[in-house]
Amino acid sequence: MTTPQRIIDSHLHFFDHTQNTHPFFERRDPGFEAFVGNYDALPRRFLPADYLAAVADAGGYRAEGAVWHEFLSTDAYKEAAWAQQQANESERSGLRIALCALVEFLDPELEAKLDRYASLPNLTAVREHVIWDDTNPLRRFATRPHVMRDPAWSKQLPLLKRYGLKCGLYAFAHQLPDVIEVVRKHPDIGFTSALIGWPLDLSDEGFSRWKRNLAELAACDNVRMDVSALECLFGMQWRTEDAARWVSTTIETIGVSRCMFGSHMPIAGLSVGFAEVYRRYGEMLREFSESEVDEMFYGVANRWFMPSR
Repeated sequence: MTTPQRIIDSHLHFFDHTQNTHPFFERRDPGFEAFVGNYDALPRRFLPADYLAAVADAGGYRAEGAVWHEFLSTDAYKEAAWAQQQANESERSGLRIALCALVEFLDPELEAKLDRYASLPNLTAVREHVIWDDTNPLRRFATRPHVMRDPAWSKQLPLLKRYGLKCGLYAFAHQLPDVIEVVRKHPDIGFTSALIGWPLDLSDEGFSRWKRNLAELAACDNVRMDVSALECLFGMQWRTEDAARWVSTTIETIGVSRCMFGSHMPIAGLSVGFAEVYRRYGEMLREFSESEVDEMFYGVANRWFMPSR
């Protein structure tokens, strides 16, 4: 097993339901359950101190940074401003935090909202959930299928250049052709693809199709791949052998210098937990050198997300 000496966790969530409103905590949400299953055990508050405690309990890991991702609050700016406060306080404990906030590129108020986000010094990325499952209405965040093909949607993307923001597109694997077209049209914007391209079809045929699309995506050098939330792909009781060929193919195709790893805490706590997630990552990366492991667990996320002050 390969153990990274230092970590920048590329994908997690901090939240406090007493400070921001998350509808799935107000009432049972079948749509949220469609991704994470029963979430009764999910804490209503998860702060940087809670994360650092989980890292300490795992033993042998040094978390130097984390990339906070929005958590579907009813007020995206308020949630991001709260996260900025957490980032300010966490610097004293040695944990650097970058922020990735929520946007919708068809929002007529997008420019005004980006202006507000610009006041948050640790905010270096935004993301939109464009996922659309043709067969399961519960697994849809986009307003319609193929929203990325809408010229009005694409026309808004260049606004990100003004603010120097990276863009996360959270799409399923069958939507990768649309993602690829977007990334090709905007070579001067940095894009993050999540969950190894988010395959839904885990059959051999699905693997082959995903791999072909991944190779096309890899040809765009303005893309980085986030390897995290494997429980959302392979189930809450996922095993290393379930994910190994998918993760190894991702690294082989995208490249060590463009892949980064995240815990997806505290959602991962509903599954196997921080320590076991990173132990399994280590198993899957046992053939890589120490410098390559450091690159994927620290270097890529540090260059891609971390703010410079």
